[in-house]
Amino acid sequence: MTVAILMPAYNEGDRLLCTLHAVESAAAQLGGVTVFLVDDGGEPAIAACDLPVSNAQFHVVLARHAINLGQGAALETARQLALSSGEFQAYLTMDSDGQHDVAGLRAAAEAIERGADVALGSRFLGGSRVPRGRRALLRAAGLFEWALTGRRLGDAHNGLRAFNRRALQAIRIRHNRMAHATEITQHVLDASQWSVVEVPVVISYTPESLRKGQRASAALEILQDLLSHYLFKDST
Repeated sequence: MTVAILMPAYNEGDRLLCTLHAVESAAAQLGGVTVFLVDDGGEPAIAACDLPVSNAQFHVVLARHAINLGQGAALETARQLALSSGEFQAYLTMDSDGQHDVAGLRAAAEAIERGADVALGSRFLGGSRVPRGRRALLRAAGLFEWALTGRRLGDAHNGLRAFNRRALQAIRIRHNRMAHATEITQHVLDASQWSVVEVPVVISYTPESLRKGQRASAALEILQDLLSHYLFKDST
């Protein structure tokens, strides 16, 4: 396979480089990887000269937002770049902070190779050691998405997903910030003709990732963002 990875980044520092090196180590097994890396207005800016050197199996395409727009906006920029840069057999989204084990990339890409339109990562299938507070928040988010979509998934707001080209072309991300994860799930589940599977992925939790991750206050912000979208969707 040839794989495109859509990767938003914001002030990740050494975690980003560790993530890219991990992807590079798995690139040959994936059949070749191009990472569409979007620096979402971080300071200092990501410098191309600091990234791993491209080779026959691994390449990084770097883009930058002049100001911080949010993870959803960075993913949309990466989506457009990937679709305009040729044909790939699988398109994956992945966080840049080192939380995702690269074995999950292979599981998601192979699901697309077997014929799925979309593969959604599930940390609960992959044996991740999820902190109790985060587990409760994710369960609540899953119930909320179930109410919105009528379909219950094993994991809500997992940043590791895979799409074939048809599915990725159909998903335009309008929510700039964290509500984009629920928006993507709705796109996927509303397309009843698509084959959707869940695959096991491992999430590694660190104090830093927990500080940057979803909090109860962030969940309220996501809810407000989603409700605003539904109230004013005809004007967007």
